Amino acid sequence: HVAGLRALVADDNATNRLILNAMLGALGVRTTMVVDGACAIDAWAPGAFDVVLLDISMPEVDGIGALGRIREIAAAAPQPAPRAIAVTANAMKHQIDSYFEAGFDGYVGKPFRRDDLARELARVVGRG
Repeated sequence: HVAGLRALVADDNATNRLILNAMLGALGVRTTMVVDGACAIDAWAPGAFDVVLLDISMPEVDGIGALGRIREIAAAAPQPAPRAIAVTANAMKHQIDSYFEAGFDGYVGKPFRRDDLARELARVVGRG
């Protein structure tokens, strides 16, 4: 039930981008793939995406920094903040809590599985 969603995906690892793009594509999600948080900020525009998936650990601008800046841009528009999913290998409870505190709506742990990705997407965008 996530087919047709538009997702902005940022991950600095080329293999992760390939895997995420393939998994999301198989779910019918249209993706815009970018290589880091700075590119995610540049690519994001109000109304252009239903959800953003951000790797937490990226050089220069990490996922938390990118989401913060995207949320500032949305607020200035004014537009609702985008739904956001943290994609991370750092999935201990205190880390996950910090992602929610930073404005993320959900998270998917690495290594990711398509079922987990589909479930979290559906939950976060309210199509579950």
